[in-house]
Amino acid sequence: MDTDKNPNRHLLNRRLVFPASLLHVVMWGIAPSALPTAAIADTSTEIAELKAAVARRDAIIDELLDRVVSLEQRWAQAKVAAAPASSDLARPNPSPNPAPSDRRSRPNTAPRPGVVEVDPLAAERALERTLTQEGVLLLPAGQFELEPYVAYARRETDQPTLVIDPRGVAAGSIESRRNEWDLGLRGRAGLPWDTQLELDIPYRYVSQSLVQPSSLNGLNEAKGNGSSLGDIKVGFAKTLLQQDQWWPDLVARLTWDSDTGERFDNDLALGIGFSELRGSLSALARQDPLALTASLSYETTFEKDNIDPGDELGISFGVSLAASPETSLSMSLAQTFAQETRIGGQSIPGSDETTSVMAFGASFILGRNLLLSLSAVVGLTDSAPDYAFAVSLPIRF
Repeated sequence: MDTDKNPNRHLLNRRLVFPASLLHVVMWGIAPSALPTAAIADTSTEIAELKAAVARRDAIIDELLDRVVSLEQRWAQAKVAAAPASSDLARPNPSPNPAPSDRRSRPNTAPRPGVVEVDPLAAERALERTLTQEGVLLLPAGQFELEPYVAYARRETDQPTLVIDPRGVAAGSIESRRNEWDLGLRGRAGLPWDTQLELDIPYRYVSQSLVQPSSLNGLNEAKGNGSSLGDIKVGFAKTLLQQDQWWPDLVARLTWDSDTGERFDNDLALGIGFSELRGSLSALARQDPLALTASLSYETTFEKDNIDPGDELGISFGVSLAASPETSLSMSLAQTFAQETRIGGQSIPGSDETTSVMAFGASFILGRNLLLSLSAVVGLTDSAPDYAFAVSLPIRF
């Protein structure tokens, strides 16, 4: 190794060779005649041993310096290999004449307040994947995502009734205990011009237990279950505005909810089977590590078999937190206002509903293209499910 190119090498030599140099000066300052022949021989032997020790020390230092340089080179090469091709970061030890594809210009100015610039690696973070799943961030053109999912909801209702018996009349209640399972596959495809195509193919299974009084002292329980292909949904989304200063991202979405599902199976209402058209506008304001979301939607339901469930207006507010690049946490409040159901053109008094739920979620990056999403929902009103949970596994291509 050429030590002239390594200032650390010279510094170590100056520090460690000094005692041997001093020994030479002392020996030259003593007249040879003043020392006995045996003493001179011993001294020469000691000098030879010191020189040998210094040579061994120099060899060790050279070996250590070689190792340090080799490790630095390996680290630099690994860092360059790990960096994305579109990264604007400077490479360590750049070549004097970089290839044209490697030349990058640094931005002259910092991003404006409120504007977050996402690099290709950041697009794989759990927060961005979660926002895409929530529908407030669209896929780039040419990317696809498949999301198998399973969801469960528990509903318990208690309706008062009168029990008429030959022995008299008494107040009673009809208890309904309902379990709803939905499993299916969602698909998203990023299209040019900041647009996205969406598809949802669900399957529903319902089990229900209905307990009602049969007499003043007796109860009758009826159990049933049913299943059917769910209502297939097709949607189209478009980013209208990008975040700038205080103005958030705005995403418009139009979704057709078909009536492919059966309304009844084994005389059990499945809660599906109506055609619906939904329009929504979603807003996203980001200040990493936080993301604030809001949504406004309107859904109209088309009449079927002289039954019109009534239109719905929905609003929601949420916040998501990037706990780490691999983990995100979210919380949201959603509320819908449903109009009265109409049968044969006649409104059913008291059939309008307000449904409100609080949702909590967590997402974890399992791999570069794989996300695990967990969510739990707590009902806040009588018409909402008592509780629900969902698990999904979005896979990006």
